[in-house]
Amino acid sequence: MFLDLPKFRHLEFLTSRPPPRYDLAWSNIVPEWPKAMESGLDPKLISAGGHLGDEGLRSHISSLYGVDRSCVVLTNGCSEGNTLAYMSSLQRGDKVLIEKPIYTPLIEIPKALGCEVHTIKRRPDDYKFDIRELRERIESISPALFVMQNMNNPSGKALFGPELRDIAKVLSDYQLPVMVDEVYRDFAMSLVDGKFVNAFPSMAELYDRAIITSSVTKVYGAGGLVSGWLVGPKRIANRARRLKIYTVPMVSHIGGRIAHRILSMRDSVLPKEFARIREKLNLVSTWAKGRRDVHWSEPDGCAVGFLRYDHDIPSIEACERLYADHQVRVVPGEYFHIENGFRLGVAGNYDDLKGGLREIDRFLDSV
Repeated sequence: MFLDLPKFRHLEFLTSRPPPRYDLAWSNIVPEWPKAMESGLDPKLISAGGHLGDEGLRSHISSLYGVDRSCVVLTNGCSEGNTLAYMSSLQRGDKVLIEKPIYTPLIEIPKALGCEVHTIKRRPDDYKFDIRELRERIESISPALFVMQNMNNPSGKALFGPELRDIAKVLSDYQLPVMVDEVYRDFAMSLVDGKFVNAFPSMAELYDRAIITSSVTKVYGAGGLVSGWLVGPKRIANRARRLKIYTVPMVSHIGGRIAHRILSMRDSVLPKEFARIREKLNLVSTWAKGRRDVHWSEPDGCAVGFLRYDHDIPSIEACERLYADHQVRVVPGEYFHIENGFRLGVAGNYDDLKGGLREIDRFLDSV
């Protein structure tokens, strides 16, 4: 048997052709991290290896989530964390309930593992769950796992404390494990007395059967470190560690050490980055209010949001035409299992965003 995974069209769309003049497709910001790689890094880290990774980072992650270190598995990015979470939680033939819209691999990986995938919608424009529908779906399907993202990708919308507690209550009633990709969660942080505080709790803080994945790629702009993590119940974490030894046994110790520094420095570096994001989100919001044919779901501080349009044109065709005729790249909604819209990123600079919106105007006026 082999894993039958389809072509990852989202990534191919981003990497298979030259960057356009206005690239509004990316979701990771690029902060400057002073001294993160300066003196103090032991040269021996270059050759250090092992599946457990940097112990300082592991301890830091355990304190962030309020869990024992044994519940933390360091991974090669959030993507490996997601794969390990699935492999540690599911068996062939299991039913999985997954939110939609969502990042494509979170649907395709359980399919490839031989699971039966069912979906539940988070509907525009608030992208929240109907709690009654969630309960009904769980009762009718009897899934082995529920899968969601917080913040949601592509909408950049968050579920906050009250909503998360409602979901946790439903899951607890059925003793249903949940996997939550929280890679965008820290976009919702705010400064309180000089320290960053998250605007909503991790599901790991609310439910003892939660499996969390994340990394320093999106909010921290450190994708080159390939440093991520899985946090979950001990039995899941232990299983994930065993599986990791058979798949990609190593994690970068030097990457983990730098990631630890970055997480420790976030209170001083990220405030100005978040201010820039707010400025750019305000630009998009003002622009969208000036058009009658678009619907912009204001992200909850996230560097991506979803723009729906009132035109009878498939999202892939719309985005291909934007790229070819207007030098703008945005990501088709179809790649997230939602149509008539596209994901728009504000990770780049203000002037490029402004120019890209001007070209989107021209495109929409022509269709």
